[in-house]
Order: sequence, then structure tokens, then C-alpha cells
Amino acid sequence: MAGPTLISSFPSGPRHCTSNDLVSSDRIVGIDIVRGFALFGVLLVNMYSFGADSIAWNAAPDRLCFLLKHVFFESKSWTLFSLLFGVSFATLIRRWPAAIATQHMLRRLLFLLGLGSLHALLYDGDILRLYAELGLVLLFVCRLRTRWLLLIAGLLLAAFPLVHAVTPDREPDDLFAVDSVEEAREELLYEQEESVYAIGSFSDVIAYHAEDLIEIPWADAAWPDSGLTVLGLFLLGVCLARSPLLKDHRNHLGLLRRVAVVGLTLGLACAGGEALLGMTVGYDAFRLNQAALLATLLGDILLSASTLLLPAGYAALLIVAADTPWGQRWLTPLAAVGRLGLSVYLTQTLIFTTLFYGYGFGQAYRLGPTSVTVAAILIFTGQLMVSCWWIRRFRYGPAEWLWRLAAGGRHRTTTAAVAAASASEEPESSHA
Repeated sequence: MAGPTLISSFPSGPRHCTSNDLVSSDRIVGIDIVRGFALFGVLLVNMYSFGADSIAWNAAPDRLCFLLKHVFFESKSWTLFSLLFGVSFATLIRRWPAAIATQHMLRRLLFLLGLGSLHALLYDGDILRLYAELGLVLLFVCRLRTRWLLLIAGLLLAAFPLVHAVTPDREPDDLFAVDSVEEAREELLYEQEESVYAIGSFSDVIAYHAEDLIEIPWADAAWPDSGLTVLGLFLLGVCLARSPLLKDHRNHLGLLRRVAVVGLTLGLACAGGEALLGMTVGYDAFRLNQAALLATLLGDILLSASTLLLPAGYAALLIVAADTPWGQRWLTPLAAVGRLGLSVYLTQTLIFTTLFYGYGFGQAYRLGPTSVTVAAILIFTGQLMVSCWWIRRFRYGPAEWLWRLAAGGRHRTTTAAVAAASASEEPESSHA
């Protein structure tokens, strides 16, 4: 059978993006909306990693933007992506013919590993390599009974609070190992003059990242975004794919509404408690932690809880809203972005590295939280418009199309099997 075509059968229709442009058999548009929402958070958090996280930026607007980023998006965005990766993984494995499922998924993961390695040469915050490596583990355990997957997921998610509690003095990034605003400002000035990101050429950046290209999933167990946590979220995503909550979501809207209310309410309460510990006893999971053992453990538990509850609330709210006339009108552009998730994620890196790196506009360590937040909103707005334009004309994004070809899009099998696989494939990518 011929390989998948890039040209879409979607209607050219009106100039704006409509829900008709995103209809596909067995596809939940609400899931694409959730992925699109998460992509904004990924972009925002990644852009903060070039100096905007520093305490040097202590003006009121900067402190507010940093707090909003930390509470609503930090760790929450990649949590959504990890859950969706598990959902898509389980969906594909189940819908592909058993004779080719493992082989086809293995090719997908190997392609993702190669693509992630190239991406990591440009940006060290790449998540694709980790997803590919953990996907290989998931390939072996995804057929376990749900009760065992939930048990393993719980143990993996507990690793961060327990490990961080006993190793609270781990070395943070130099930019965060400061005690005062004055020291932080001096560190920013130093980075502007010495960092490879601020002054290096394209080849300098590639060479710098090539020195640390190997990803070890268990090496960062004391961090909230550790590989163990990501694998635990993958397993939860597999369990979600097996439940009727997503497959038959229209008959569970009441439950989804309750999940939205509980997730958002308790998630914000936990996030507020974690932020309060940071302001009062010096707790910090990402930077220089100054809290005592019990305060550190409490902060880690609150952070872990908010990182699970808030994304659950976001996802439930967006899926419910997607079935309303208001949601179909205003949230459809997010679905377009979500459907092109891998392409959008890679394009985001190209855009913000050009903004920050020395071979581009050289703004690394020069932009504070307010400027970075405005820039992220503008970049994502442009991606919304381009994604809507693209999805009216093409069935897949360019990266998704290459992924299908490299991972076996031309595999000869029955027409029904190919149709089922094509309908169920969704892009899974990215991190904060």
C-alpha cells in the first residue's frame, strides 16, 4: 500500500479554524486541546530557563509573572504531556494488529530517540530522548494488569519526595546558588559575558551540548521532573486509556466536571501551600533549598500533589468545554496546535533559541519574567495562527509526517489495519 499522503482531505472552508477541520474518526478533539494548552506552558517554562528564573528580577510585575508561571505551569505542562504520551501509547498498541504492534512502536521510539538527540544538540531541555528511552520500558510493561500499573506508578511518583528529602543539599545551577539580589545580578552579568548561550556561535552550542548527550532516566531522582516521575505518569496515562473516561467521555461529563472542580481547587491549595513554604522557610525544589527536613518533605508532597491535581483539573475542564458551543468556537485553535504537537514543540525551540542565543538576537540572561512572558504569548499566538492555517490544508504536521514514514508508514498490511492506525495516531511530545 502506498505511504501516507501529506495532503489533507479537510475542507478549505472559512479562513478561521473550525472544529470541522479537526474531525477524525476515533479522535477526541478535547485531547488535542489539552495538548495545545500544555504546549503553551512548555514554551513559557522553557523560555524562563535563560535567566528569567533568577531572583535578580525583583520588580513587582516580574515577581507576579514568575509566581503565575511557577504555580500554574511549572511541572504541570510536562505532566500533561507525559500523561497524554501514555494515553496515545496504549491506544496505538491496542489498535494496531498484534503481529506488527511491537515492531511498529519500536520503530517509532527509535526515530524519536534519534530526533531527540539532534534536538538536544540545540537545546539541553529536550524531553524527546527521555520519552523514547522510557517508552522502551513502557513497551515491556504496558500489558500488565491495571492494578499493577497503578501500584508501580505510585511507587515511581513517590521517589522524588523521598529522595529529595534525604538529599536536600544537592548542587543547584550556579545562577540559583545565590543568597541575595545583588549576587544574582552579578551572576546574570557574568553569564551575559561568558555563557556559551549568550556569546557562542552555532557550532559552539552544538559542541557544548554534545558533551552531555546521554540521558540517564534514573540519575535525577531528587528532582520533580525526574525520569522516574515521567515513567510513573506514562503508566497513569496507560490506565486512563483503558478507562471509559476518555473513550466515552460524553457519558461521563458529570464525573469530568467533578474532576475539574476538585483538581483545580485542591491543586491550587497545594500549590499555594508550597509557595508559602518557599516564602517563609526557604523551601525550593528547583533552586537552592534552605528548608529543614520535615519542611522539605512537606513542600515536596505539596508540589507533587499540585503537579498531579492541577493538570487533572485542566484536562477535565478543557475536555468538558470542548463539547460546548463556546468551546468549539474558541478552543479549536488550541486543538490545531495540539494536533501538530511534535512540529510545534520543535518550532518553539528554533524560535526561542534564535531569540536567546548569541548567534541570533543574543538576549540570554537579559530578559526578565515580564518580558519573557510577553514574548511567549506572542510566539504562541503566532503558532496558533500558523497551525490553523496548516491544519486546513494538511493532515499531518511536517515532523509528524516524517515520523510516520520513518516509523513504518509504508508497512504493507491490511487496509483496515492501516486505517485504524492512522485514525488513532496522535503526536506525543515535549517538556518544561
